[in-house]
Amino acid sequence: MKRSLKLISAILLFGIIIAVFLYIQINKPYSEIINLNWSIKLPDSYKVIYSTDSGASFHGDGQRYHIFEYKNENKISQTLNWINAKNAAVESEINEVLNNLNVTKENMPDYGKEYKYYIRTKEDSSKIYLIFAADTRKLYIIEDIY
Repeated sequence: MKRSLKLISAILLFGIIIAVFLYIQINKPYSEIINLNWSIKLPDSYKVIYSTDSGASFHGDGQRYHIFEYKNENKISQTLNWINAKNAAVESEINEVLNNLNVTKENMPDYGKEYKYYIRTKEDSSKIYLIFAADTRKLYIIEDIY
């Protein structure tokens, strides 16, 4: 009797530990996921104002899109080595991903305004595009993962 009670207690404790771990993993801020996947450390002082993706995938591949809004432009401006120029080729690549995700026009980056961008490419050709519009303090995060 005591042995089965200990076994049941151990199983319950193990289940609680797994549940807490999963809860923490699911509720991580997306900036932490970007850091884990891309080694890009973004400031945590943002609000997610839009998010969509191509759906769950066994291998974690697919396309993802997030818009973060920052209160302070300085923190995000100092985070990366931004390129301060418009780039039609980059805009086209981003639009291809966003069109695949059926992103509405109001949630697309406004390329008519000033922006700066940053791109990181992995060995498998996966890419992350970061577009920052300083006037709105919005950071557009586009991931195309293979």
